[in-house]
Amino acid sequence: MIPVGERKGETVYTVSPVSYGLLTTDEVAKQISTECTATPADVKAVLDRYAYYVKENIKKGYDVELLGFGTLTIRFIVSHSVDDAKLATSKIVSSLMPAFRPSYTMHNGTRIYNLIPDKVSLVKYGEDISTDEAGTTTPSEGGSTGGGNEEEPPVLGGEDEGGSGGTGTDEPDITVGEEEGGEIGE
Repeated sequence: MIPVGERKGETVYTVSPVSYGLLTTDEVAKQISTECTATPADVKAVLDRYAYYVKENIKKGYDVELLGFGTLTIRFIVSHSVDDAKLATSKIVSSLMPAFRPSYTMHNGTRIYNLIPDKVSLVKYGEDISTDEAGTTTPSEGGSTGGGNEEEPPVLGGEDEGGSGGTGTDEPDITVGEEEGGEIGE
């Protein structure tokens, strides 16, 4: 129930993404190694060096493009602004933080971010989803709120697995950049 504002007292609903957990660098290295001749240790060594040189080049003052994901930069958190250019020094910088600008392409005036999958399946709150051998995702009975299911998460989009990528419900897939309903924009 909304406690304040125009809709005070109303019960409203929204949607939000659900994470199926955290994939560690070791787990991703194992995934990569299954598709090439490198061992998980080889892949991990390359990723470790990549991370090292990203940090080193950021430290030297470079912005670093992260392989189609976006650009990593440093952002200043300043304590205040000043009205004299001579006072705009490192003394007003209270801290530094990394900043990330995701890569995107423009489609019909809308930004399509490279990190967002082409399709995302919607699942009703409180339902687990399962993936059959064809790669089709379907809700299962009962279930959790989506955060702690023990099944492997679905392959969203399903095209690579030969499935439709749908949820098996009346809910549509959201196709990023689609002209009609379900478009996700900025």
